[in-house]
Amino acid sequence: MSMRGVKTSEGWYVKAKSNGEPYPLDSRLAPKFQEAGVTTLSGALQYGASVHGSKPCMATRQLLARERMEHNGKMFEKLKLGEYMWKTYSEVQQMAVEVGLGLRVRGLQPLDRVVIFAETRAEWLVAAMGCLQQRITVVTLYTTLTDAGIAHGINQTGVSLVFTSYELLPRVSRVLSECSNVKTVIVMEDQLEGVGDVNNFPSNVTLVPFKEMIKEDTRKANIITPVPEAEDTAIIMYTSGSTGTPKGVELSHTNILASVVAYSVQMNVGLEDRYLSFLPLAHIMELATEIALISLGATILYSSPHTLTSTSPKVMKGTEGDAKVARPTVMNSVPLVLDRIIKGVSQKVEQQGWIKSFVFTEAVRYKFWLEYIPFTSYFLNTFIFRKVQEELGGELKRVVVGGAPLSPQTHDTMRAIFDVSIQVGYGATETASCITGMDEDDISTGHSGGPNLGVFMKLVDWEEGNYRVTDKPNPRGEIVVGGIVVSKGYFKLPEENVAAFYEENGIRWFRTGDIGEINSLGSLKIIDRKKDLVKLKHGEYVSLGNTESKLKTLSNVENICVFADSTKDKTVAVVVPSADRLWKVAASVGIDKDTVTIEELCADERIKEAILKEIQNHGKKCGLTRWEVPAAVCLTLEPWTPDTGLVTAALKLRRTQLNQYYENSVHDMYSRLD
Repeated sequence: MSMRGVKTSEGWYVKAKSNGEPYPLDSRLAPKFQEAGVTTLSGALQYGASVHGSKPCMATRQLLARERMEHNGKMFEKLKLGEYMWKTYSEVQQMAVEVGLGLRVRGLQPLDRVVIFAETRAEWLVAAMGCLQQRITVVTLYTTLTDAGIAHGINQTGVSLVFTSYELLPRVSRVLSECSNVKTVIVMEDQLEGVGDVNNFPSNVTLVPFKEMIKEDTRKANIITPVPEAEDTAIIMYTSGSTGTPKGVELSHTNILASVVAYSVQMNVGLEDRYLSFLPLAHIMELATEIALISLGATILYSSPHTLTSTSPKVMKGTEGDAKVARPTVMNSVPLVLDRIIKGVSQKVEQQGWIKSFVFTEAVRYKFWLEYIPFTSYFLNTFIFRKVQEELGGELKRVVVGGAPLSPQTHDTMRAIFDVSIQVGYGATETASCITGMDEDDISTGHSGGPNLGVFMKLVDWEEGNYRVTDKPNPRGEIVVGGIVVSKGYFKLPEENVAAFYEENGIRWFRTGDIGEINSLGSLKIIDRKKDLVKLKHGEYVSLGNTESKLKTLSNVENICVFADSTKDKTVAVVVPSADRLWKVAASVGIDKDTVTIEELCADERIKEAILKEIQNHGKKCGLTRWEVPAAVCLTLEPWTPDTGLVTAALKLRRTQLNQYYENSVHDMYSRLD
């Protein structure tokens, strides 16, 4: 096996070549940037445009029609979508120039700040590029933040101008009364309805369609474009607020550019690659990825989780999903999305009868063992898996996974069915996403790879959790990251900066709060998180995140949150079950589906007992201890989406909110156990 990370004489780990030597820093994009004098993000974007000018850069699907409908008091929409429409590198660069100059014409100056509050789309990145070229700091806000979170980000950074979209304009309108500094709102239009209904928009705030920003204007000729500096704050990226009020992380050009260079080394991406973008651009992993792709000359095709496949909730019947039309070769994802893809495939196969289901399951098993035999892989891909692969375009070569640990079961199954390289990474907003990443040739599972280029990584003892660097067979401890990827700190939060960041021998370090284990090859495995560790009544420790990640692989479980109380000796869980499989559980306990609703099933004690038994058996198979496996469950059909505020944009559980939301249910479960 090849080395992934090597320990230096200083005691930290760095990226390694296969022979165990430190990886050279002047790799892939680094020498090209050095030769071109690129030291900032705006320089990287201009470099991409100068080298790849006439090549397709960004693409957006045509919106042909929209149908709105109401169901159970909620409004839903279905979209009829056409082909992708392209913009070349030169066209994108010109749009960015016009946007940047348009901001200056409207009174913004270098080092001012601008908020972007919009879903992932081409205009988002164009707006950011325009700001950066004029030395204007971009403030990013997740679209899943509460109104209070949005107002907090706007007011804390003191911005006078906000970019938003047609879909989110009503939310911006609601908070403007609390944001007296905002004078201008720029709206990224809908293809059919423009900026939408503006009757309730505040009269004291100027509303500007995005298309107006990219028009030529004689006033722009008099603007002198400044030269951004490498240590300028390029981005203030607000976190998702999973543990409370969102925090703004200050990232310099140097921080993010280091992550861009590291990505170029980890990923064998080039001119012929097509990247499907659907994760939030307000997430550092997605933003750094797209800047790297533009530098490398790849093509970005914009999508949405709501239109990703033909079965996605907003896709009109008869319309193909984005992935099938885009035919991407590479994409980013988070574990929960891959879990859902695998479960969706399994359910479709089961509906075709037990014979086809058996053949498919056996084919997946054989693929694990025989993938190195060329004819076998070709046969299985052509005759068994091809139709499933077509749902994601049929040309996918690699998937980069971040945001949370990926279960080995999902990793292997995804790789077998879709014939793709799965590269799991680990990062944080505070380190510009860049900490570790799996190499393309690494087919092992259960870890997040070795350190990325330019990253210093070490483990520090955490006595309270009984994790030490002297542990055998592998060192364990809190992950601490150093190097030029480490951010300037949290915006206007000096006390939190002291707790999370420190300088040592000229190197800036960040305490992640995550607990890791480094194996003999230098690869990192995330095994715990300080905030997820709960000590039960009799002294046993339970890692909530670790327990959940293992139980999520059960086919009957769509999502799960485990709750623990230090005054109790057991855990309990709230489970979002798979609706389709719930009916099968009902049949297994003798319930006639024609006599009950699915909501009644969730409240039925026989169903809860059956689901609990499955969870407990699965937990034991996964190696969980008796006190880690839930002793009681509550079932809910309410989906945990970012819109509900119960999960982040990266689909991580928001424990504070879930604790509050299910407080009564948790109390009832513990009462029955006492």
